[in-house]
Amino acid sequence: MHKLAIALLVSAVLATSPLAQTKQETGKDAANKVAIPTNTFFKGKTASQYLVSEQLIGAKVVNKDGEAIGTISDLIVGQGNQIEGMILAVGGFLGIGEKKIGVRMGALKISTAEGKTSITLANATKEVLSAVPAYQQALPGKK
Repeated sequence: MHKLAIALLVSAVLATSPLAQTKQETGKDAANKVAIPTNTFFKGKTASQYLVSEQLIGAKVVNKDGEAIGTISDLIVGQGNQIEGMILAVGGFLGIGEKKIGVRMGALKISTAEGKTSITLANATKEVLSAVPAYQQALPGKK
């Protein structure tokens, strides 16, 4: 009787392992058959996409003389889902007393070299940055 119980237990274990494999293979096959829209998702960075937000937010911004004037703290996205500008944090120390100003994309020169992002705002002087009002974020749906 004892040998019969062991034989049944071994048979049950051996019979269930192929079922588990079949279910896993079916899952993989099902994933491979899903039609992923190519106009919706990126597989990775393309040649025309050289930056992601991680490379911009926190990046140092300099003026035409190479003097540090602030850091990028956020991106401004317009209604057309395009980046229209960036929020530049100027002044202050360790985030205290800083002013956040909006800068249009066309005013910024962005380049990358050896994995480092360089952003230049040529027309920025201390006088101009002091005179520019702080960026006022609009509430969604309101102008």
